[in-house]
Amino acid sequence: MIEHVTERVENVLRHGQVGSILVQWTSLQSTGREDQEFLNLVQDSFLSQHVLEATRGENVLDIVLSSQKEFVDNVNICEPLGCSDHNQIHFIIKVKGERNRKIRYRKNFHKGRYKDMREYLAKIDWNKTMKNKTATECWNILKSEIECIVDKFVPLKKQGKRLEEETLIEGSH
Repeated sequence: MIEHVTERVENVLRHGQVGSILVQWTSLQSTGREDQEFLNLVQDSFLSQHVLEATRGENVLDIVLSSQKEFVDNVNICEPLGCSDHNQIHFIIKVKGERNRKIRYRKNFHKGRYKDMREYLAKIDWNKTMKNKTATECWNILKSEIECIVDKFVPLKKQGKRLEEETLIEGSH
């Protein structure tokens, strides 16, 4: 599976539990055949293991693998959560994003023409408009009128949205 993922994606992050696989990640040594096969697969895929401390007893049974060592930062092993016998792993994923200069518009309620709104609403004969209507129908009529006057009397303002060069995402396993 790791081979399949790394063939298609430039930046790979994989985390999870490796069960009974026992690898000494600091020295890159293993004892069993399956352990060595897993270690070889990780190394052949040019992945870095970021969890170097024990996560269950004295063993590292949980992994955070990435295709770029600088992709993961601040890996901390914390106490187990609830009844789990595995320690928690907290880490930060550093993601580079492209600048997005798409201009978006939003309502500028600060500059709304509220006097005009009140006058517009005062001209509506609410008794006639709501007569013989259910509560749901009345709500939908009122909501529709409010949306209409907001569109009519509240101007739009430009809001530039940019992604930062580097975005930090906190992860947990």
